[in-house]
Amino acid sequence: MPLLRPLPRRHFLLGALLGLLLPGAPQVAAARPRPPYAVAGHEAPVALLRAGRATYLVTQRSVFRLEGQQFVRKYQSASPIQCAAAADTVLWLGTQQGALSLGLGPAGFRPHPLALPGAAATARTTALFQDAQGALWAAADGYGAFRRAPGGAFAAELNTPAVTAGAATADGSVWLGTNVGLSRKQGTEWTRYNEEGVANREIPDNLVEKLLPDNTGALWVVMSDAISVFEPAAPAAGEAEVPTVKFLGRPGNEVFGVASVPGAGRVFATAMGLLLLPAAPAGAPAAPASPTDKVAPQRLLVPLPALPNATTSTPPVLVQVDAQQRVWLASADEVTVLTAKEFRKFAQRVPAAAKGLASRH
Repeated sequence: MPLLRPLPRRHFLLGALLGLLLPGAPQVAAARPRPPYAVAGHEAPVALLRAGRATYLVTQRSVFRLEGQQFVRKYQSASPIQCAAAADTVLWLGTQQGALSLGLGPAGFRPHPLALPGAAATARTTALFQDAQGALWAAADGYGAFRRAPGGAFAAELNTPAVTAGAATADGSVWLGTNVGLSRKQGTEWTRYNEEGVANREIPDNLVEKLLPDNTGALWVVMSDAISVFEPAAPAAGEAEVPTVKFLGRPGNEVFGVASVPGAGRVFATAMGLLLLPAAPAGAPAAPASPTDKVAPQRLLVPLPALPNATTSTPPVLVQVDAQQRVWLASADEVTVLTAKEFRKFAQRVPAAAKGLASRH
């Protein structure tokens, strides 16, 4: 299988071009972690959330709560759910017919519409998230993005109609993906990244489809024809370009989520299954300070096998690492939870004959 090629420019991704290892070699013995939690309904997962001490799985039509050894359905939506967020006592759901809240008190799971202004209240919700200050943001298709003030009223923040995605990162930034590029709010200032930009304000595609923050503080920007990553410790303005690759795994492969597993590397949930970008070996040389035409060794994406004790061939589309360093992987049928140690043992089940391969650019 040929190795992947980066965009035909100076971009490189954390010193790593993302390729695939070859299948077919013997595998080491797998760990035997706890069985997965079954999820009824075969609905596409949307979000895995913590509210207080409870864990919730939001799917395309339902809200489940983890109770003992199973996820129990607590709410069914009449309209498909697009996105979701949570605080200690409330879940927020963005649907194709507006956004709503679900209280989690004794009389919980009763929907109440979010009071977005005017016709935005019943429009398709494309983003729903909290910023670093705890304020709720919502985006409505055709109406832009709004931020809720402490009094409960929503005010317009970005008037670009086609907001496709939104996210907040630990550095305090708010990010909004649109069909005309990527907008970032830091403090009171907005910065726009697009394909017509210059230096570190340039991204290769104006159509931003997804924003995927990971547990390291990085933000993965999935566009129609490329993927860029904004690291939490990015250089000051004008000093570097945004690292970018053409695709992960193979052309057209859809990326659903990403997380960093201690001691293993970054794992991507994709349409072709789980892909692992192994952590750089200790003592490995650093990437060149200026990503020009220099030749540098590259790490490879590793396609991972079926999850331990999996009862379905449906691949996970959600991947998260919690505060206890456990890895949560959710598919349409079940949720698997692995400790970091169990995940590392699982990830060792890769083709031994392909280890050590590297590509160049």
